[in-house]
Amino acid sequence: MPSRKPKAAPPAEDRPEGEPVPPRRRRSEAQQQKNVETRVRLLNAAARVIGKYGYAGCSIARVAARAKVAHGTFYLHFKSQQDLFDQLLPALGAEMLEVIGKAVRDSRSLIELEHRGLVANFDYLVQHPYLHRVTSEAELYAPVAYRQYFEELAKPYKKSLRRSMAAQSQPAFSEEQLDAVISMLLGARYYLLTRFCVQGNCLKPLTRELTETYLRFVAEGLGVKPEAPAKATAAPAASAAEVVPLTPRRKRKVAGA
Repeated sequence: MPSRKPKAAPPAEDRPEGEPVPPRRRRSEAQQQKNVETRVRLLNAAARVIGKYGYAGCSIARVAARAKVAHGTFYLHFKSQQDLFDQLLPALGAEMLEVIGKAVRDSRSLIELEHRGLVANFDYLVQHPYLHRVTSEAELYAPVAYRQYFEELAKPYKKSLRRSMAAQSQPAFSEEQLDAVISMLLGARYYLLTRFCVQGNCLKPLTRELTETYLRFVAEGLGVKPEAPAKATAAPAASAAEVVPLTPRRKRKVAGA
């Protein structure tokens, strides 16, 4: 005798009042990880497309083709093209911040903090040249993401700078003043990159002379003694086609999940 198929749950509007909604089937851990990896591929693809064509040329079709996924798969991860734009720069920025954070850890002075942070920042951008165009055009195409990106850059920077200055008994800044100082330093880095490092779709490392000039500017501006910067090996300039992918993170298990 053939087995009967279980009846599907009735639509919500036809369900008797008070009857509990049947729980949805939870996705397996492998499926969840696959979804994370697909989303990362889409973000990477969008970054490459913008690096080459700009936001104006970043169509959903191009992103899906570059990520090697079906066009409809895009909408399982992003509501629209604008939703992708709004999530892209913060995701890229989080990866860069993680690298910079490791580089500046255990810095013994304010100038060492600045030196390590500057080198790590520029090395990362050299290895990920598309990030410059994604950032520079975001102010127009994804203004919310643009503001969020710089706010997220400023948070750990402010924490590290405050700690370094306190350890060396430097003149205290109010919170508002410290925010202004960080904005100035981030602006200086950005324009050094734009003025001296951008070469088409590629970026070249900051020279040793420019690095020392920046550190002298910071030391004199903040009233600290300049230090002889340690030698730092800059990463080789990467071509526009050489893109290091974002690292998919495995979801942590939550109790009860």
